[in-house]
Amino acid sequence: MRVAARTAASGAWCAPFIALFPILLYIYFLSALLRDRNDGEGLGEMLLRHGGNVFGKAVLFITGLFALFYCGFVLRSGADRYVSTIYPAGKPWPFVFVMLILGLIAALGPKKALVRTAKIFLPLLLFVLLLVLAFSFTTVDTGLLLPLTPNGILPLLESAFPVLNVGVGMLAYSAFLETECEKELKRAKSYALWFIPICFLISAIIAAIVGNYGAPLTAELAHPFFTMIRDVTLFNTVERIEAFMVALWVFPDFLVTALMMIVAAHSLRLCFGFNPNLGKKLSNGRWIILLDAVIIGAAAVVLPSDSAKMAKLSELYVPMANLSLTALLYPLCFAVGKIRKK
Repeated sequence: MRVAARTAASGAWCAPFIALFPILLYIYFLSALLRDRNDGEGLGEMLLRHGGNVFGKAVLFITGLFALFYCGFVLRSGADRYVSTIYPAGKPWPFVFVMLILGLIAALGPKKALVRTAKIFLPLLLFVLLLVLAFSFTTVDTGLLLPLTPNGILPLLESAFPVLNVGVGMLAYSAFLETECEKELKRAKSYALWFIPICFLISAIIAAIVGNYGAPLTAELAHPFFTMIRDVTLFNTVERIEAFMVALWVFPDFLVTALMMIVAAHSLRLCFGFNPNLGKKLSNGRWIILLDAVIIGAAAVVLPSDSAKMAKLSELYVPMANLSLTALLYPLCFAVGKIRKK
C-alpha cells in the first residue's frame, strides 16, 4: 500500500487491476506445469521432474532457503506490527517464538489440517474486513482518488509490483500443498475466477486508505491499514477496534508461517532425496523440519531492528527475491523440462 501510494499517488487503487493480467498469465503457467502431475505430486515434485537432478534440485534448494528466510521475516515483521500498534513498550520476541512453535506444530502435522484451519478463519476475517471497509468508505473523499495518472503511466505500472509479488507468491507456494489434492481438470479457470474478487478487495482496501488520508500521508505511514482502523467508529458507539483487528491478524501470520515452513521442509527433503509424503515422527527426513525451525528463529533474531532497513527489505529485496524465484526460475525449470521432454 505504501509503495503503491508513493508511486501512483491518487491512482494507487488501480494497482491490483494492472497486476491482474500478469497474475492470470501466471495461473495458466502453473496450470500447465501441474497438468501432468501424478497422484501425490505437487509443485515441488514437478519442478524436480522438469529440472532434473541438477537444475531441479538447485531450484528446490533455493526455494527452501528463501522460504526459511521469509518465515523469519514474517515472524519479525508481524511481531513489530503487533508491538508498535498495541504494546509500544513491549518486545517482539514472545510473539516471534510463540508463533514459531505454533508454525512448527502445523508443519509437523498433516497438510490438510492447515487447509482446514484456513477455511475456518477465512469467513471471520472476510466478514470483519468487509465491515471495517464499509464504515471506512463513509469518510472517503473521492477527490483524493483522482486523477488516475497524476505522474504518468509508468508510475501507475510500477505500483502494481507489490500486488504482483503477493499474488504470484500465494499461487506458487500454495501449489506445494497439492500433493494431497485430486487433479483438477479446469484448474486455470477456477483459479482465475477465484483471484478476480481478490483484486477487487485489495483495490477497495487501497481506495479506502488513500481516500481517507491522501496518497502523500499514506506513503509515510508505517501501517496504513491499521492506522485507518484506528479512526473507524462502528455505529458511532464502538471505537478503537485496531487492537482487535491486529489480534485477528495473528491468524494470517500463522497461516503464512506454517505454509512457508511446509514449503521449506518439502523442498529440502526432495532436494536431499527424501519422499516428503512418507515418514512418521522424525523418519524419512522429517528431522529437517526441526532444523528449519532453528534456522527460522535465528533469521528472525538477526534481522535488523531499524524500521527503515526493515521497510527496505519489505518493499524491495524480499519482493525481488520472491519474483526472481517464482516468476523466473520456476518458468525456466518448466522450459528445461520441455526441452528435455520430461
